[in-house]
Amino acid sequence: MKYYPLFLDVTKYKCLVLGAGGVARRKISALLKAEPLEIIVIDPFLPEEDFMRAFFDEYGFNPRVSYCQRNFCPKDLEQVRLAFAATDSSEVNGDFLKICTENNIFCNAVESPERGDFIVPAHLDYDSLIFALSSSGVSPAFTKALKEDLNNWVLKGYVPFLRLLQILRPLILDNVEEKKRAELFRALAAKDFREEIMALIELKKFHELHRKLAQILPQSVVSKIDDKEITMLKKNKEENVC
Repeated sequence: MKYYPLFLDVTKYKCLVLGAGGVARRKISALLKAEPLEIIVIDPFLPEEDFMRAFFDEYGFNPRVSYCQRNFCPKDLEQVRLAFAATDSSEVNGDFLKICTENNIFCNAVESPERGDFIVPAHLDYDSLIFALSSSGVSPAFTKALKEDLNNWVLKGYVPFLRLLQILRPLILDNVEEKKRAELFRALAAKDFREEIMALIELKKFHELHRKLAQILPQSVVSKIDDKEITMLKKNKEENVC
């Protein structure tokens, strides 16, 4: 199947997860990273206290999550924009998918992704830098291997380099006239310059890094770079690999 790649802003979305088992809880945890407006969890079997204890023990408290121990009814989909069928019953998931389709609500089928409207791909999340990977169902094992290779490659330099761009971008916007900004951004991202900068960050040669930046950036920007922020470019921060 050929998928259309898409990143969603779910901060204004009300979401519904049908099911409360381990797989459902992992979906909820991943969804929470995108800060949706609300996540409603419905399951007829698991008592609310047991769900809350299991979820909060694994992922911590989050006020966006609410739980209902009862059967699903179509009225639950009012104002819902995104749904997940995550029960251990193929029949229940199928019925839920059908109702979501009738109500024009995108639904992911956890146990059989091809039955739903979208998949949640393997992804690498480095704050501002996100990669989503899919083999279109051909080989999940290959996707997993590719994700591991890509993670090792990106961490060698691209994540610290992106942190540097996060520091420089507001300084350029505030201190460089508009017509010159695009040229500066292109120069910073140019292959040879980018690789030199990444090598200096990797070696923690921050004084040389400062001099290198001064070759491209005007003094009005260079003078405002915070040296403490520069020394934190190689900070050890665990990435989210899902």
